Amino acid sequence: MASKQSGSTDKTVAEVAEALGTTPVNVLLFIKRGLLQGVETEGGWVVGLESYAAFRASEAGRVGRATCRSACSKAGGCGSCE
Repeated sequence: MASKQSGSTDKTVAEVAEALGTTPVNVLLFIKRGLLQGVETEGGWVVGLESYAAFRASEAGRVGRATCRSACSKAGGCGSCE
C-alpha cells in the first residue's frame, strides 16, 4: 500500500496492519477514529512509532482491533470482530 517516506520513526499502514493481525483498512479506521496518529504522505499513510506503541499497549491494540460501534450494520460480519 504505502512505502516508507518519513524514515525509521514511522510504520506504513500495511506494516501496522501486519503487526496487529488486521487489515490496512482497519488501520485507516483506527486513524480516522483517533486511536492511532497517522500522517498522509505522497506514498500513503504512515503511523508514528510512539502512536503505534501506545495503541499496542491499549486494550484495542492488544486484541488487534478496536471495539465495534454498536451501530455497526455488519454486527461483526466484516470479520474484524473475530
